[in-house]
Amino acid sequence: MLESIQKADEFVRLHAREVNPEFLPKYHVTPPVGWINDPNGFCHWRGQYHMFCQFYPYRPVWGPMHWGHWVSRDLVRWDWVGVALAPDSPFDDQGCFSGTALPDGDRLILMYTGVHKNADGVSVQEQCIAETTDGVHFTKWACNPVIGAKDLPEGSSPRDFRDPKIMRTDAGYRAIVANKGETNGRQLSFSSSDLKHWTCDGVFLEGIGDMPECPDYFELDGKNVMITCAIGMQPDGLRFPGTQPVVYITGRESDGRLVPEVLEAVDHGREFYAPETVLTPDGRRVIVGWLNMWGCETPTQKLGHGWCGMYTIPRELSVRGGYLYQKPLEELKSLRGEEFGVRGVQVDGEAEIDGLNGRHYELTLDITPTEGNVEIRLMRTGGEYFAVRYNPATRIIECDRTRGGHKLGDENTGDTGAIMRAEVPGARRDLHLDIFVDTCSVEVFVNGGAATLSMLNYPKGGAQGISFAGRFAIDELNKWELA
Repeated sequence: MLESIQKADEFVRLHAREVNPEFLPKYHVTPPVGWINDPNGFCHWRGQYHMFCQFYPYRPVWGPMHWGHWVSRDLVRWDWVGVALAPDSPFDDQGCFSGTALPDGDRLILMYTGVHKNADGVSVQEQCIAETTDGVHFTKWACNPVIGAKDLPEGSSPRDFRDPKIMRTDAGYRAIVANKGETNGRQLSFSSSDLKHWTCDGVFLEGIGDMPECPDYFELDGKNVMITCAIGMQPDGLRFPGTQPVVYITGRESDGRLVPEVLEAVDHGREFYAPETVLTPDGRRVIVGWLNMWGCETPTQKLGHGWCGMYTIPRELSVRGGYLYQKPLEELKSLRGEEFGVRGVQVDGEAEIDGLNGRHYELTLDITPTEGNVEIRLMRTGGEYFAVRYNPATRIIECDRTRGGHKLGDENTGDTGAIMRAEVPGARRDLHLDIFVDTCSVEVFVNGGAATLSMLNYPKGGAQGISFAGRFAIDELNKWELA
């Protein structure tokens, strides 16, 4: 085992026991210690799901990027394997940045961005490959980088050239890589017959923000789908949340380019970024994202808890009428424990339901608005709560953590993402919500996944309460404890 990986694994082994468990989720993926951001290399190989991560073990902050590694049989229960890659080679000594995985017979191929400084001391990003035959130990190829700055077309920035999406084609292999051009961000397409020698085939997608990083590309329900993180996307009402929304494009491919037909946000919450998808053996497309955001200092960092970063629950994707829908993965039902259910509740003002409480649960509601707004208060302790509100007149749903407990973000700038909003598509008057609450997170699925909002929330109190405010009818409510 390489000394750098052995050192990182030993640090994890010794210090994971020191992590403060106060805000550790019960059913979300989190690092054993330290920091994680983007999920990487999400794939199914040899009867197991593999998911890697951007990982810095030594502190709960972004640092020289390693790759951590989990495996799972069901996409719900994950086992930590260890550190797969460390920044220890001339082509990646500044970091092993994001990438994807490709099952290739008896071997699993990882394609990632190696960051290093060139002869002039300038940081450059180039694409590298590592492989494994046992699923644990990874060997970086001696010919790295396989796609270098020399392979970029004129006008391309080698400083912003990252996050390869590797795929198999009839002719061999393809990689779509994010890059910053002279006038805007774009994604470049490369092809190879042997994974070692690559040719740039040109621009695959452009005009989506200043830098469309973390591309994922696949076919689903008869459409070509691109998911990417659009840094510098121009605001457009509620259509794109923040300055670097995760967006999807559905369309068709023509002459080596993606021709967009629909462009929308994947998730309208504050904390959703850098998602990757996997195709399950039974043909479902499943997505997992980083449930955090850049520039958002968390209480686990401020309070010295020793960890930062988590992933969303897995979600199954579908395309309907060109639009992307998300629903919670079916296998999550295996986590359900004690059930609580009621029907025909009228809310008039502020209301609680006897016996309805919890800390880690799934909550489904069928609601018919009657007059004014709908408000659901989660993680409640007295006047502290996380609010989910719906205005039937404007068809806008919002998540609000201003009363949620600990503040997120810089002490000077405050929590710029405390309230996030989305327009609910369609014309139906009734509202169906599927809400997943864990120790420090809330994920809201609206009307079968037509809209989603993912947020962090760190309560100071016991956060067991669930209550309601407004005037509306709860036609049916079900809650399951999750563990």
